[in-house]
Amino acid sequence: MLPDLERKLHRILINYPMHRLGRMPDIKLLEHMIGRQKEDIMQALQSLEGKGYIQWRIKPDTASIVVIKDEEDSSPFSTIKQGSGSDYWTFLLGALS
Repeated sequence: MLPDLERKLHRILINYPMHRLGRMPDIKLLEHMIGRQKEDIMQALQSLEGKGYIQWRIKPDTASIVVIKDEEDSSPFSTIKQGSGSDYWTFLLGALS
């Protein structure tokens, strides 16, 4: 599971281009959206790149970021099958016991 900052950043990088004609947000906008400083965001971006979630060719420019993975692999709820709503609650209650 990704740390909180990386998870938030990853979700923004996945969803933002859908609403903004395919453009990635710049560093200033990421600072505003996440509420963290540039250094923290740059470290999180490098970590996401190292873990294989994004590809980042031109480092200072966020426009060159390409999202490779669009979801986390290690989610405990990823094994839930889509079916009736009771499947989710049955799994959740079993995991909490």
